This record gives sequence, structure tokens and C-alpha cells, in this order.
Amino acid sequence: MNKLKKVFLLIIALVAIILPSTTAYAISGPLWDSNTVPTSRQKDRLLDNADLLSNEEEADILAKLDAASQKYSSNIVIVTVDDYRDYGSYGDYPQGFADDYFDYNGFGADYDESGILFMLSKENRSWAFSTSGTAIDVFTDYGQDELIDTMLPYLSDGRYYDAFDHFISATDRYYSAYANGNAIDVNNDPKTAKEILGYIPLSLIIGLILALIPVLAMKSQLDTVHMKPNAAGYQSHQGLNMRIHEDRFIRSHVSHTPRPQNNGSSYGGSRGGYHGGSSVHHSSSGHSHGGSHGHF
Repeated sequence: MNKLKKVFLLIIALVAIILPSTTAYAISGPLWDSNTVPTSRQKDRLLDNADLLSNEEEADILAKLDAASQKYSSNIVIVTVDDYRDYGSYGDYPQGFADDYFDYNGFGADYDESGILFMLSKENRSWAFSTSGTAIDVFTDYGQDELIDTMLPYLSDGRYYDAFDHFISATDRYYSAYANGNAIDVNNDPKTAKEILGYIPLSLIIGLILALIPVLAMKSQLDTVHMKPNAAGYQSHQGLNMRIHEDRFIRSHVSHTPRPQNNGSSYGGSRGGYHGGSSVHHSSSGHSHGGSHGHF
């Protein structure tokens, strides 16, 4: 009996030792089953591991991700984590985690590997895009920079639902431009008619204010001026006496300005520094990805 009791206590002790380590692995382990690319998609297109959304918001965002993915035949994915560095030796490279999450959860198995993933890491306020397949060409380096610029105000204010909703809505503009043969890039950044028309009222108001300022200033200087009943008040009684008329040629100056030459540079648009197109790298699985990353 005593021997049985000792065995039982030994089992309890082993469980007490093993259980915490197992729990720790469940928390800090990878968010995929293995470092092998599966032949089918393993997870939903939304994983809110950082718990940034309410249950209702999660359901809404997931439904929109599914609808957009089917519409454009490209997986559109969002994943949030507390800290991406908990899931591997990624250091200051959130791009690597985003690529691995896409690959090892099988998001490349659908739609001939086409897709874009947005990753947000809450603790160190990092973000990353990972593109694959056709989406590499849809979301150029310039296009990704423009997209994150429109998301940053929401992210900085902690309005995560609005940021994710905007991300999904914005993909329509990118996929539509690509389908028309004009991916959004350095020298091709079309604005929608709604965006252009939105500037007109503001421009008219600013122009009217700027025009009124000098007019009102001149009017204020004429407050003491009164109209004369006849021309006598404006005549000079000394008359006009012009005795000498002389023209003198003082100097001449010729200025030469070189004509601008087309040097074939691919820089242009409102953002300098982009060569156009998408830069490509390889993930740990060996797959090709586009992408970018930063902080908010």
C-alpha cells in the first residue's frame, strides 16, 4: 500500500513538472502544425490572437475577408499576435513571421498561391505585409506604402476594426487597377472620381478666402476717399511741361537654361526612391514573397 502511494505521489510530481512546460509551449509555440507547407488551407482568414476585436467585429471582418478572397481569387488574410517574436527567432524582422504564417498554414494552396497577409504585433507595435503569387504584382512596393499610410491613422488611434475594414475595402482598388492592366505603382496612382470631387469644394473655399483678403485690405485703405463732383478736383494747376525726352541703352543680358533630358530614370510620382514594381525575397520554406514591414 505504501509502495502504491509512493508511485502515485511520484506521478503527481511528474505532472506538476511537465504541465507548466507544456502550457508554456502552447502559449509561445508556433501558430502552425509543422514547418512543412500543407496542401490545403489550415486556418480561417482571420486570427485575432492579440484579442483586438470583439466577437461581433471578428465575425464581420472574417465574413468580409472570405467574400473579398472569393471575389478576387486571392487569399486576403489578417493575423494579430501579442508579439511575433514569441513564435520563433525572428528578431526585428516581422516580415519573416508573416511569410511563415502564410506558407505553413497553407494559404498558398488556394488560388494558385495568390494572396496578401497583413500581420499586426501589439506589444512592439509592428506590422508586416506578405504577398504571394499574383498578389506580388498587384501590391507593388509603392502600393504597399500607400496602403499602410492610409491605415496608420486608425492603427495609431487603436481603432483596429476600422484599420482592418479599410484594408479589406482598399484591396478592391488594387485588384481592379491590376485587372485593367495598370497596377498601382510609382507612375500610376489613379485617384477615384469621389476622391477628386472631394477636393473641389475645399479648393473653392480656400480660393475665395485668399481672394477676399487683399480686396478687403484695399477697401479699408479707401475709407477716407470721397468722390469729387467734377474733374476740377483732379487737375494739376501747374500744367504739364516736358522739355527733355531721352532714351538710353544701358546693358544687355542673355540667360541660357539647359533643356531637361530624359535619362530613363524610373523614379517619379509623389514618392521618390521607388524603382517601380515589387521587390521579392524568399521565405524559410523557399517560396517567393513580396512584402514590407514597419512600426505604428
